[in-house]
Amino acid sequence: MTWSLSPTLSPLLVLAGIQGIIYIYDPLSKERVSVLRGHGGRITSVTAHPRKPHIICTTSRDHTMRLWDLHLPKPMKVVAADPEAARLGPPFGNPLTGGEEEGIGPGKCFAVSAGGVGDGHKATVLDASLHPFLNIVATSSVDHAVMLWMYEPPPSPTASVCTLAIIGRPVFCFKRFHMAQVIRVHWLSPSVLLSQTSQSFSAEHDNFPGKLVVWEWLHYEALKEAAENGVKYARDYLNSTDSSSYKILAEVHIRQPTAMPLSISGTMATLTTSSIIRVIDLSLLIARARPDPDVALLHRDLSLEHEEEWQEKLREIKRQQWESAGNLWFPGVVDAVEIVNQNLEKTYNAVLYHGILIRVGERERVQVWLPSEALSH
Repeated sequence: MTWSLSPTLSPLLVLAGIQGIIYIYDPLSKERVSVLRGHGGRITSVTAHPRKPHIICTTSRDHTMRLWDLHLPKPMKVVAADPEAARLGPPFGNPLTGGEEEGIGPGKCFAVSAGGVGDGHKATVLDASLHPFLNIVATSSVDHAVMLWMYEPPPSPTASVCTLAIIGRPVFCFKRFHMAQVIRVHWLSPSVLLSQTSQSFSAEHDNFPGKLVVWEWLHYEALKEAAENGVKYARDYLNSTDSSSYKILAEVHIRQPTAMPLSISGTMATLTTSSIIRVIDLSLLIARARPDPDVALLHRDLSLEHEEEWQEKLREIKRQQWESAGNLWFPGVVDAVEIVNQNLEKTYNAVLYHGILIRVGERERVQVWLPSEALSH
């Protein structure tokens, strides 16, 4: 779920989930405003633009992300930039099965990323984050990739037609430093992102701890300059499929299989598992001053002539990562609560809001804590 705004600046609650349908409610009038269809699978995340909250992004098991403008009126017709796409259904994704409308109320999809084929994600897209200033959205996926997509802004609400753009290729694709599904991606600044992977259990000697990575996108200034000068940024195949235009600023390994996606507010974040809630100041993470070990896993050392030597080096790197991931109090953690020690039930989620920790647990129980008073080491 996320919050949005109506044209009259009234708050709107946006919900989406297992049916692949988006529901929009007005909490003041307690009425449903819109129902939007299009995804061909379960919706995995929904997020609003940080400066234009009427623009929302959804991700799905159908391997795509979609951009919606909730201010576009219901009578507006949606047409495809590619005429062949129209045969797929509304809006050119999920076929109608029972004569239902593609949408009820205002809101139209104006862009969708290619998924499953070409250069798009090859698996479920799990999260997305809209850039605060440029028309770029970052997405993360089960396929271990983080992709950056450029999109054209939506039409004016007074226009008669909305052209649905199918974005066939990302402007950047980062695959080199994640070894498991990427469950969270978030813009921390115009050129710096945070991404999070879950712990991976695949086979003996192939276990990877989860990881938080803060990294800089090195081509931000070039794309910003192109946008300011009205020049179309030229995509190239290498950056669109396996870019190296990044710099890792900090990383933390986390050995906890039940870790949930980070909840982020400014530079503060909560990392929640079934038994522990950590409060992290992301600005305090220690800068990484060594080669990325995950990159080393993907590029064989040419000095190693034998397969046995390489496999032994691989196991040693994994062992070091695994051992370093067991520390609860890594640099950047400013507070934590161990749920088991306080005889509380399983935690489903925790959110930090203006210094107040809100926890949702079993038996429909919600707890609110002031970290300085309630969180204990």
